[in-house]
Amino acid sequence: MASKRNILIITYYWPPSGGSGVQRWMYFSKYLKEMGHNPIVVTVDEKYASYNQKDYSLLKEIDNIETYKTKSFDLLKLYSFIKSGNTTKSIPQSYIPNKSIFDKLTSFLRLNFFIPDSRVGWNKHAYKKAKSIISKQNIDCLITTGPPHSSHLIGLKLHNEYKLKWIVDLRDPWTEIFYLKNRFRFDFSKKKNKKLELEVLENSDAIITTVGEKYHRLLSNRVSNKEKIFKIYNGFDKSVYDKININKTNQFNIVFTGVLSKNHNYKVFKDAIELLNPKRNKLSIKLILAGRIDLDLKNIFSKNIQIDYRGYVSHEEAIRLIKSSHILINFMYENTEETDMLSGKLIEYIASGSPIINFSNSGMESQNVLKLSKKSFNANSFSLDKVVKFINAEYNEWKAGNYRKYPIDNIESLSRESLTKKLIDIINKINS
Repeated sequence: MASKRNILIITYYWPPSGGSGVQRWMYFSKYLKEMGHNPIVVTVDEKYASYNQKDYSLLKEIDNIETYKTKSFDLLKLYSFIKSGNTTKSIPQSYIPNKSIFDKLTSFLRLNFFIPDSRVGWNKHAYKKAKSIISKQNIDCLITTGPPHSSHLIGLKLHNEYKLKWIVDLRDPWTEIFYLKNRFRFDFSKKKNKKLELEVLENSDAIITTVGEKYHRLLSNRVSNKEKIFKIYNGFDKSVYDKININKTNQFNIVFTGVLSKNHNYKVFKDAIELLNPKRNKLSIKLILAGRIDLDLKNIFSKNIQIDYRGYVSHEEAIRLIKSSHILINFMYENTEETDMLSGKLIEYIASGSPIINFSNSGMESQNVLKLSKKSFNANSFSLDKVVKFINAEYNEWKAGNYRKYPIDNIESLSRESLTKKLIDIINKINS
């Protein structure tokens, strides 16, 4: 193994922030440390951050990671306060609000004048702290992760000033992000966003994404060195997974965890539940929803099926629900065909052994991952009959006492530990 490296990681999302976005670099940092390296994290102080999900149980995963927290000026907190009287309650996640006149005005301003995103007010604070760290420690590698993609602008400035080796991690696409589609933006806004992205991509020493071929083709057309683009999935933490027990249940549980909004491909599942109608047909089927769920969708589903709405739960409790499921459902965002995005939680789903229905109209990447699971599949807009038959068949197996889960082969390669080794290979490659 190479000698110990000091790795400076700039990430907006960090415990006690909750949700899937924080877990990628939380676990990378955890296993970098265990493998003998020294991750150093610059993040935003939660008092100034604009995230509305907190999971304090995650703090134990990073208690030995050197972490520096900074102030931030974030307009999303002001938006939330005006909207709801609370600085975090109405912070949008994975969408840009567009219902009321106030929403339309603020989203217009955000899309056209806060490029690349509204969290850019953190940059000057994070940059100042990162400079202080670099002046005192010998940094071998700089890593920035987005969203928010404004974080990469901090990396660009530090890279140019200190000539540090720099990895750009795109957890989601930048200029192709789904919520920019079909929204009015001035040409100058689009050009500025694209120019910033190109400058970041070209100057970086390596680019990591969570998806593969389709998005990589787009990226490779924008950089002179096409060999610096890599894929590392979001994985699952086996040490956490193995210690969590399954809840016993006397009902057939269909489980969803995460964020569910009207931007997702939920319509086929809605139609399938209407056809099955467990309430009317007295089926012992329960839909468990955990996370940030659009209340309109919850009410629509509840007309035909018993709902157990858990709200936001800790990561460990989410895994418990996943492991206790009979069917897991996942919804991809609409308008993601161009990049073929992969859901961050899909691999945690697969590790459970439960069958999965992944609702996506552009699922080449997820289909490759779902091949690890014997009963899982992608469902597109034309899959209604297949979805209904599948749920009905699994339910009947359970009712007859024959329901079973299948162990997953080769799942170790998708553990957080194995994926961190891939990251270390990339760090070693750019430092060789």
